[in-house]
Amino acid sequence: MHIRRKALWIVAICLASAVALEAQRGDRRGGSGGGMGGGMTPEQVFGLLAFDEKFKVNDKQLLALREVLGPLYVEQRQMMAEMFSGSRGGETDFRAVREKMREQQSKMRERMMAALATALDAEQIEALKAHLQQGQRQRGGPRSGGGGPSGGGF
Repeated sequence: MHIRRKALWIVAICLASAVALEAQRGDRRGGSGGGMGGGMTPEQVFGLLAFDEKFKVNDKQLLALREVLGPLYVEQRQMMAEMFSGSRGGETDFRAVREKMREQQSKMRERMMAALATALDAEQIEALKAHLQQGQRQRGGPRSGGGGPSGGGF
């Protein structure tokens, strides 16, 4: 049983990565998705803002970010656990899991953006957007050979 649980978590991580990559591709084609750099988690966003001095996040803002992103982190972990808790006894429909993850990720991006807007000023939000877009371009840019939107923005 313990091995099966580990295997399911590995599959969950792989699916989350696949959803993030698909969301990035959607942005490059002008579609929706990929908002938080193609699937950044609350803890990744917090770490980026906390440790990269170019965002100029002060101590008061860090506390506010912790306050608003903490519940999203817990919620995201609970969603992942619930998504795979029912698959212990039988077959798992990975297409259904992937689709559900895609929906949940989209909702989480919207909620995370709303949370960030309560703790950061407009200049910091723009700096974060620019950073994520730059990272997106460094990872390969548009698949169409250039000229298209770079995606990765909010």
